[in-house]
Amino acid sequence: MSEAVLRRFARDQWVRLHGTPRVTVLVGGAHAGPAWLQWLRVGGLEGTLLDAALDVALPEAVMRAVASPGTPIAVACTPDALVAWRAGRADRLAAMVDEGIVAIPDELGADSSRRVAAGAARRAPPFDACSAAEAALFDARSAAEAALFEALEATAATAGRFELNGYLSIRFGSSAAEVDLLSREDRIAVEIDGYHHFGDLDAYRRDRRKDLLLQTQGLLVIRVLAEDVMRDPRPAVNMVCQALASRLSEQA
Repeated sequence: MSEAVLRRFARDQWVRLHGTPRVTVLVGGAHAGPAWLQWLRVGGLEGTLLDAALDVALPEAVMRAVASPGTPIAVACTPDALVAWRAGRADRLAAMVDEGIVAIPDELGADSSRRVAAGAARRAPPFDACSAAEAALFDARSAAEAALFEALEATAATAGRFELNGYLSIRFGSSAAEVDLLSREDRIAVEIDGYHHFGDLDAYRRDRRKDLLLQTQGLLVIRVLAEDVMRDPRPAVNMVCQALASRLSEQA
């Protein structure tokens, strides 16, 4: 899954969490729906995919979005179907569709697409039901990084301050130290941990060594769980804002 698609899914969800109805319109081939379901699955999100004819699916999706703005909902279609449906329309429904269009590149293999798309309910199972093979296809940590980055960009106090996967001029192990979300100017490092960080003792030890290294470079280190960020990034944003306020008060 491309970073651009991850960030777009995250941006749409941030909008929903703030109470604005949003229908994500997945434009692509047979891979578009499975990509969305995979994002829901890995993030432990309860959402719905509608893949009926657009004349049926879009009004239903908008109705659901208005009734429950925070719930992820998407409609899957081909480019040709969208062009045919959109021609000559200038109503509110067309405007909502325009806001939600996401082009999905064909990056899931055929076997994975069939597996993820299986099931009549078309709903994503809980986070812990995600298999190792599926997690490898769509990394929860990467999705969480995109979700938190988009949330920080959408927050006035933190917009433009953080970069994704920023490198430092110091080494950690065999390569340059990398930070999931880095504010160089404010000296804040945000690290996002997957559930495996706490089940693997070597990973846990490595994280603590990295924390110490970052701290010796004057960075304030914040660690958050990928699962928590995917479900609702707002608490993590609040933590970053608190850290930023502390940094700015030191400079005053």
